[in-house]
Amino acid sequence: MTASRFSGWNSLLLSGLLAALPAWANDLAGPRYQIQGFAAQGLIGSTNNNFFGDSRDGVSTEFTEAGLHGTWQPLDALRLSGQVLYRRAGESDQDGLRLDYAQADWRFFQTEATQFGIKFGKVKLPYGLYNETRDVPFTRPGILLPQSVYVDNSRDLLLAAPGFFLHGASVQKYGATDFLLGWVRPDFNSESVEYVFLGNTRPGKLEGKGALGARLRWDLPTDTTLMVTYADAKAGYVPGNADPLAAGDVRYRNLLFTLQQRLDTLTLTAEYGEPRGKLSGFGAALPDSARTVQAFYLQGEWRFRPAWELMLRHDLFYRDKNDRNGRQFQAATGLPAHNMFARDWTLGLRWDATRNLMLRAEYHYVNGTGWLPGPDNPAFFSREQYWNMWLLQAAYRF
Repeated sequence: MTASRFSGWNSLLLSGLLAALPAWANDLAGPRYQIQGFAAQGLIGSTNNNFFGDSRDGVSTEFTEAGLHGTWQPLDALRLSGQVLYRRAGESDQDGLRLDYAQADWRFFQTEATQFGIKFGKVKLPYGLYNETRDVPFTRPGILLPQSVYVDNSRDLLLAAPGFFLHGASVQKYGATDFLLGWVRPDFNSESVEYVFLGNTRPGKLEGKGALGARLRWDLPTDTTLMVTYADAKAGYVPGNADPLAAGDVRYRNLLFTLQQRLDTLTLTAEYGEPRGKLSGFGAALPDSARTVQAFYLQGEWRFRPAWELMLRHDLFYRDKNDRNGRQFQAATGLPAHNMFARDWTLGLRWDATRNLMLRAEYHYVNGTGWLPGPDNPAFFSREQYWNMWLLQAAYRF
């Protein structure tokens, strides 16, 4: 994967340009146009392991996000939207400026209570509760999403892809329901995704073949949200020069369950999934294998003051449901067992200083390295089982 590198000065310049755009956006905006943007900078410190840069026993400034989002509705039944994103996250994401998504949404049937439509283009993938808005800091429950379900190592795979989704929604006395069903060509071509599926960076290239996705959501009158998400993706490996791997195949399937309950100033959220990965045809250097991951988190958000919010989360991730402690993995490979799991306690605090400015602080106590970014920690034996991480973030929107 070719990465476009930006210096710290360039990222600050981009943030400044985005901050200067509201006046221009207001001149352009009309009843059918909307332009919005955001910029965020994070500081990360950790013990024993790196996360998004050289954060071990120090401070990393390599977590920068900025985006410009626009929508245009040329017809009542047609809406166009897209986002240009700049993102830097240590060695795990150095692509810099990219087209995040660009999609058209045509509603071909609509009544007061029901509508059906189709989205096509480079579409946002309907995965769980937060994936479609995960790049906007103001929409996340914390600086980081729960890494068990929304693993940043697999971000490129889960975020957006060329394809289409049929969708429908209905509002009745028992609540609002909506569904999405479609096909996309997912992006497997990143170093982080290679670490997840192939164990390390490889000379060749993983190419997405296609993926089926579906999601069903039900919002009840009791301020309860129930959701089921399904994904089935395939990729093929194209060997590189002097590559020990043959032209193998990867298959990834996941069934994710979501429950959220809103109680005045308190919001409780839980998501549980069992992603299944299968490798075949890579040869003796990477034997055929099949593994079921177990991912779960329970999270509470308490808006104790109008501008202040406290978040507490317990996040569990096991790379192999049948080898939670990694002992079988260690016996077979000689690698540390803690590479197979991660148990994370997270405490976060959010302050909406103004309507457009948000400040956040977050602390993680982690047992295990199961979702630790591979490119930031390339040496397996140097990863420590117990580690701490703190994060600060300032985010501005217009």
